[in-house]
Amino acid sequence: MARQLKTLGPNVLRCIALLFTLSLVNASEFDFTVEVAAGKFQCYFQNIENEKFKTLEIDYQVIDGGDLNVNFMLLFGGDILAQDKMKTDGSHRVEIKTLGDYQICFDNTFSYQTRKVVFFEIFLFDKDGNLDDLDVAKLANQDSTLNAQMEAFGVTIGEFHSTSNRIKGSLNKMEYYQALMRAWEARDRAIMSANLDRVTFWSFFNGAVLLGVGLVQVYMIRSLFEDKSKVGRMLRR
Repeated sequence: MARQLKTLGPNVLRCIALLFTLSLVNASEFDFTVEVAAGKFQCYFQNIENEKFKTLEIDYQVIDGGDLNVNFMLLFGGDILAQDKMKTDGSHRVEIKTLGDYQICFDNTFSYQTRKVVFFEIFLFDKDGNLDDLDVAKLANQDSTLNAQMEAFGVTIGEFHSTSNRIKGSLNKMEYYQALMRAWEARDRAIMSANLDRVTFWSFFNGAVLLGVGLVQVYMIRSLFEDKSKVGRMLRR
């Protein structure tokens, strides 16, 4: 038994390594944080070459800059597939009818002074609505011995793939919510920083106004008791 485990161990490890390597190569979800400068219109491209992907979903959120709003467009060729104007966040899901380069554009041309920091995620779903990165049938055809080797341990490639997919799905959800929490935290921190700057500015401004009014009042009161003061003579009339 020990000899059999020693023989099959490297093959199982090779299978696991191959599955996870293919998962990394054929990724179907991406997340980015980008900065859109003031007065700029920036686009990013997502190339879709695999026919198994049937749906494209994009979630975005402005986490820093100005009033936390931006214009958004999803384009393919000359067609506008989705569009938002002056929004803080948004989510769009479109059907992939044609393979090629899809443009994800953020428009900050309406802002002349403040840049915008945008966090967005891209999801590619198959026809069943799953983020399935591996073609198990193709994998089994490429190496027919892997399935037999896995069955020696009471599990098939399909079962292993299903289990690993469930684990991967749970990890993806954890990663998504963690990224969302980080985006909310960054957004709240930006709002607090902007509020602090406003409060500090207006506090100094109001303090300067009060000081100026006080000095004017002192000067005018003193001028009332000075015979040679022109302001005092004007006030006494």
